[in-house]
Amino acid sequence: MTNKSIDNFNFSFKMANDTKKDIQSQYDNLEERIDKIINSDNFLVSGIPILKSIMALEPDSDELRKVAKAIERLADLNEVFQELSGKLSLINTIMKDPNWFTWSFGDFASDVDKAISDMFKDTDS
Repeated sequence: MTNKSIDNFNFSFKMANDTKKDIQSQYDNLEERIDKIINSDNFLVSGIPILKSIMALEPDSDELRKVAKAIERLADLNEVFQELSGKLSLINTIMKDPNWFTWSFGDFASDVDKAISDMFKDTDS
């Protein structure tokens, strides 16, 4: 069988219109599904619809897959990073103002009791 190129054909406005209706229906369905995803409150980041912003850039499928992989990697790293960030912040606060930390969180009651006890021990001898 040989490939024959089509040099001419009969154009049908009715067929074009039917095809347009079918394609428009598919397009509308996909657009509705995409809108539900990008406008969902489930996918806000700090109250910002980040997916809407990403889709406004009109990425292709490969770019979206790369972004998805990057976000997945970031999710794993971010959890540990946030934990370390909190600890580091506490340490920096202590180093900047050790007196505040001591007076805010120190338990001096046991020191006072020990000092009084030691004082009476010295007088008993």
